[in-house]
Amino acid sequence: MRPSPVDALVAAGLGRPGAAPDPEALARWRLPALGRAVRHAARAPFYRERLGALPADFPRSLAEFQALPFTTPADLTGGHARFLAVSQDDVARMVTLSTSGTTGAPKRVAFTAADVEDIRRFFHVGIATLVEPGDTVLILMPGERPDSIGDLLCRTLPRLSARGLLGDPTGDPGNLRRDLETHRPDVLVAAPSQIRRALDDAAVCAAARDTLRNVLLSAEALPEGWKELLADRFGAVVFDHYGATEMGYGGGVECEAFAGYHLRETELFFEVVDMATGSPLPDGQAGEVVFTTLTARGMPFVRYRTGDAARWLPGPCPCGSGLRRLGPILGRIVRGEHGPKLVNPAKGAANRP
Repeated sequence: MRPSPVDALVAAGLGRPGAAPDPEALARWRLPALGRAVRHAARAPFYRERLGALPADFPRSLAEFQALPFTTPADLTGGHARFLAVSQDDVARMVTLSTSGTTGAPKRVAFTAADVEDIRRFFHVGIATLVEPGDTVLILMPGERPDSIGDLLCRTLPRLSARGLLGDPTGDPGNLRRDLETHRPDVLVAAPSQIRRALDDAAVCAAARDTLRNVLLSAEALPEGWKELLADRFGAVVFDHYGATEMGYGGGVECEAFAGYHLRETELFFEVVDMATGSPLPDGQAGEVVFTTLTARGMPFVRYRTGDAARWLPGPCPCGSGLRRLGPILGRIVRGEHGPKLVNPAKGAANRP
């Protein structure tokens, strides 16, 4: 079993391309990287108000950084322009969305051309886990607009000597069966909701078993047992990806060991915090996933609450990587008058954490 290809991305970010990334070297690198990220974020009006008075040598410790206030999706919904750290002329892609646990007014996230290239680099590394040279990849993610997920994947796959084809994003079983039979893809990329109806369609399942080797799921939390059901009916190996538009789409992806997400550690700093108090949690304890962008130029985020629940997995990965891994998403965190509740995607029921 080979180590996760994401390790190579992290090693390159540490200035040691070709070497195995060292967790201790990453920890030493992280503190000044957080300082640079905070100083860049302070160029945006929202963070200038919050972070402009910080000392030049901030942060002197990880605990000092983790004392900063959280950013919430509601902050972004309240005015995306206040999060811009560059001029409008430098924005290459603006995404409007109402996902990541919010309702009501949509959020808007901006990317520069350099941000888009970072996304493509991670897509290249992440999808290398399951794509081989010569593969055809059927992509159900929207791809009509430039720099949308489907478009970025189609433009990135040639770097792996593979090709991408855009399928029907509505998840119509008949269209999916037609594409499977016509193009005979080796890999399918989709959100769970896009292929949910296909799981009960015998003709689609037969077509999938006849051609697919791997499936990459993204964009949505997986109900318990769903991966196993899909693998059985499609006859393919199923990988899961974790990300959000605010992260720059990609956050982490499973390796061949299927033992948690390997993360973009030199481009994003992740925390798992107590759902109620916000205190950082040790390995094994479930809490809310929080992230800080380390390299985003257009719209940086500092300690952004995702509303996703997960836990850090202890020990090294069976694939050989020594870097930390995030466990599967356990559900969404909903906050009400009685405090936070964890909504389990497998049952749709709210339970106290």
